[in-house]
Amino acid sequence: MVLSIITVNTNEWHVLQTCLRSVFEQTKGIEFEFIVVDNASTDGSKEKIAREYPQVKIITNSENLGFAAANNRGIEQACGKYVLLLNPDTEVLDNAIVKTVQFMESHPQAGISACKLLFPDRSLQRSVRSFPTVWNVFCESTFLYRLFPKSILFGKYYLSYFNYDAIMQVDWVCGAYIMMSRKVIDTVGLLDEQFYMYTEEVDYCHRAKNAGYEIWFIPDGEVIHFWGGVNAINRRVMLWTNASMMLYLQKHFYGVEKYLLMGLKYFGLVLRTIMYALVGCLLLSQKMFLKSYYTLYSLYKLVVTSWKYKHNYTGKVVPWERV
Repeated sequence: MVLSIITVNTNEWHVLQTCLRSVFEQTKGIEFEFIVVDNASTDGSKEKIAREYPQVKIITNSENLGFAAANNRGIEQACGKYVLLLNPDTEVLDNAIVKTVQFMESHPQAGISACKLLFPDRSLQRSVRSFPTVWNVFCESTFLYRLFPKSILFGKYYLSYFNYDAIMQVDWVCGAYIMMSRKVIDTVGLLDEQFYMYTEEVDYCHRAKNAGYEIWFIPDGEVIHFWGGVNAINRRVMLWTNASMMLYLQKHFYGVEKYLLMGLKYFGLVLRTIMYALVGCLLLSQKMFLKSYYTLYSLYKLVVTSWKYKHNYTGKVVPWERV
């Protein structure tokens, strides 16, 4: 088995059917298996998959375990030399999966790779970033990266100057489409299930790099990612995004650096609460008022909720927050 494709589904048949169709249409000439890990869906997804795609293996969870834990259930049963974690809200174009496998085969030191992601209108979706550092987080928290988007000095965190037409080694790639080799999994292990949603790919790439593997972005092949996160005004998305990053900072930094980074994240949330509210007043924008409120809510939950990253994690799935 050359490749195992793993997709986590939680009531997402409306997008998953496009993903499945595109994978089987676009992935020719290599032996692969498709595993769908179902997080207690109630929309009839499992029955529809079984009826329309009987070749797909379905793993059923009795509850929503979160993104990292669900993917791990698939990885544990995957047989492929390479494992592709693929979001259900994607559409594979241009033989992207085959091209990524070919790249991995020709670059044995490449532990993780990803291709180009597009929005539904085929515009570029920026999917490559640098690891958090004190300077990067400072620039992100203070909006300097937006004031100087093309600056190497201020834009390094989001890599707003990155050339998406070039093959390059990077720090980390978006988890919507991320292919890893079996040797990385054998060395690094599974995804960290304390990341219930978001930042699990940052953590995994960090661990892979520390183990000596390369992370690559390749422009060959394109995948549409029907992602609403960039424009979504969603309380849970905002909370989990910030909470997962806080967990990451607690896991990978220590002492003064850790508390400085966490302080900068808190400062960024305070500043955003104020700025979004001001813009909402100036533009009479309900969207900006909601962003301000949800940012304030995230800040409140992070301050009052008793949680921390457990370095002696036992593997039991206990999401720190469910709203």
